[in-house]
Amino acid sequence: MNNLKTIIMRKIKVMDEIMGSGKTTKAIERMKGYLLSGTKFIYVTPYIKETERIQEAIGRKSIFTPDSNHCDFSQELIGNEKDFYFENSYTHLTKRGHFLKMVSEGKNIATTHALFTSLEVNDYKALNDYVLILDEVIDPLEIVNFGKQDIAIMNESNLISVDNKNKVTFLKDDYSDKAFRGVKEMCRNSDVYFLDGYFFVWVFPVEIFKSFKEIQILTYLFEGSFLSAYFKLYDIDYDIVKKDDSDIRKGIKNLLNIYEGSANNIGKHKSAFSVSWYSSRKSTQFRTLSKTTSNIFTRVFKTISEFNGYATFKNYESKVKGGGYSKGFIVLNSRATNEFSSKRSMAYLVNRFYSPQVVNFFKYRGVELNQDLWALSEMIQWIWRGCIRNNEPLNLYIPSKRMRKLLIDWLNNEEK
Repeated sequence: MNNLKTIIMRKIKVMDEIMGSGKTTKAIERMKGYLLSGTKFIYVTPYIKETERIQEAIGRKSIFTPDSNHCDFSQELIGNEKDFYFENSYTHLTKRGHFLKMVSEGKNIATTHALFTSLEVNDYKALNDYVLILDEVIDPLEIVNFGKQDIAIMNESNLISVDNKNKVTFLKDDYSDKAFRGVKEMCRNSDVYFLDGYFFVWVFPVEIFKSFKEIQILTYLFEGSFLSAYFKLYDIDYDIVKKDDSDIRKGIKNLLNIYEGSANNIGKHKSAFSVSWYSSRKSTQFRTLSKTTSNIFTRVFKTISEFNGYATFKNYESKVKGGGYSKGFIVLNSRATNEFSSKRSMAYLVNRFYSPQVVNFFKYRGVELNQDLWALSEMIQWIWRGCIRNNEPLNLYIPSKRMRKLLIDWLNNEEK
């Protein structure tokens, strides 16, 4: 008898390939093939502009984008009462309502992460003959901070119950007060868990991911993402398709000018430039950081403000910005956009760590997170917004010793 291994083809495929390797281009070619075979598909991307690009590439008569101003005259609607409202003889749909209507009509769809994560637990029923193409990972959970007193009120009023796995159930279907209506909606539309006495954790309905005929995820360093941890949490198997990118990394390394000098001394401590580090800074220290960063741009990199970009945590943007780069703020989670490709010098003034609540949520459920891989992935994606995406030299100032080492190890193919 032959000793043959059974090959299991999982329906979730992660195209884990470095930025600029053509993941989106190849996905467009697959979608054109789906048009010929009659396979229905949904393409999900971070930005509205990208949905427009996909429509141009595929053809606007072949793939459609949900519109919150859509009017429906047939009134044969999918969804619940909050997805549409009536005006005279026609109906205005929300984007989610319009999305569900297009699904019911079997249309191919290009939409955003924001709309996709607004889907609710019962929406999965309409998706089982679709292929999902997810361009970049979504964040499948959200931490919601509630006051201890509010949680006590909900408990005392018998509005919620918490089971032995800390899952929250909203008990009163007829509850309509504004105070906790949001909690009722959260619990009705997805899984919600109680955490650390003060927090609710909203988790994207896993039924959505389980329903698609096939799922393709286009990203890089997937194992460091929340979505990878989420799949492990729900025992969802996936295949990762990787290509050797060592030569590409060498090319990137040759294009990067990473600052090494005394201005890095401020970031020696492991937690330097983290959220907690920023929260303990005084106004004089912020001014010093701004002046130092400005000097790096103007005297070391010698680039004018138009070509300078920087990142910090949103709450500290106004305190960190300075001369020569004040209009160059690029949000930390920027992905899949070439809006900043003119930036020739960039300052990454952050040190990324998971929030303690996220760590506790997964730890309690036996899922291990790779914090360094996640931080590296987030940083690389941000750096790739600059001119290096055009294969042009890029100056980098990364004062956090931890973050700088993560990047250098990755460039040398030594990341953990």
